Amino acid sequence: MNNLKLHRKRGRGFTLIEVVIAAVILAIVVTGIAVFFMHIIKMSDQMDDQSKAMEICREGIETLRTLDVVSMSDGWQSPPFVTDGFTRSIWIDTPYDQYPEAKHVKCRVTWTGVDGADSLSLSTIL
Repeated sequence: MNNLKLHRKRGRGFTLIEVVIAAVILAIVVTGIAVFFMHIIKMSDQMDDQSKAMEICREGIETLRTLDVVSMSDGWQSPPFVTDGFTRSIWIDTPYDQYPEAKHVKCRVTWTGVDGADSLSLSTIL
């Protein structure tokens, strides 16, 4: 019996339990890192979609700046502009009766993103 204890104390290496515990700890850490990076990639995709939608809205409003908005009728301007899964719709309204040449322009872009349907709106007075 003493011979067995001496042999175990001199043995260099890990027991099976130590290896299993180390593997479990490593698996938990790697899973946490993987979930973190997946979340970062998802957030990056959402930010890319929002940036593209913002640019599409800005293009629509800038295009209206070059047109005679005063002569346009109030309501949704048709047809909506569609590109790469993004749909841009523009609403024109006359908000002030005393200033009929002032037009409220609202641009809305809708798309299907990572989490499903999403939209972004910009508005200005021209």
